Amino acid sequence: MKHIALLSGETSNLSIENLAICTTYILSSNIQLLVASATLTKAVLSDITCLLHIQANKLVVICCSSDQPNIKIEVRKIRYALSSYADLVFLIPAGFKVSDPPPQKFLIFFNNIPESINAACSLHRCLPSELRVKIKWFNADMLMTYKEVELENLVSGETWGLCTTASFGMGMDIADIFLVIQWRATCKIAALWQWFCRAVQNQELTGMALLLAEKQYFDYEQEAKAARKMR
Repeated sequence: MKHIALLSGETSNLSIENLAICTTYILSSNIQLLVASATLTKAVLSDITCLLHIQANKLVVICCSSDQPNIKIEVRKIRYALSSYADLVFLIPAGFKVSDPPPQKFLIFFNNIPESINAACSLHRCLPSELRVKIKWFNADMLMTYKEVELENLVSGETWGLCTTASFGMGMDIADIFLVIQWRATCKIAALWQWFCRAVQNQELTGMALLLAEKQYFDYEQEAKAARKMR
């Protein structure tokens, strides 16, 4: 029987609604739909089944655990100006030399392409000129051939880290990415968990997932701000 595969992630409501029009008015009712996501929440599942007119008696839900106990999760407050990206310089030890061992592989996720490029350029300034090619940006504007080459470079260790967007997503499973960073609290929790799960696909390794968040999202900062207003 014919079927259509749908990948659900950071999909907009508009794109789902457009798809719903296709399934309702264009496609045959006997075509099976496969909706796959690394983090298919109950709310998203409810929306999709409603918009795509999937009947409950014809729906099969298969859930697999996304728990990765080998990934340590940490949240840190961004302390410096956002435009400086100074909170990321810990990735490159001060005074880094060509002869020094490379840092562990890392991914940094950003909400938009300009931020990812600016952050990569900021990290370049921490490296000798001949090593700046080791850290690159990776986004949807790149050609597929470039993405394939850079994925291979990251696997081999030729590239140390990528400043990326949602374009580095499902299916890009690399065993030894030891650190995944989300820059700013700008994404939904489902997307955040997908980014974090890009770390250490080798279950025998231990990695870290780090959220660098703006100060306004911390309770003690909000309490301090409220106290200042009451003075």
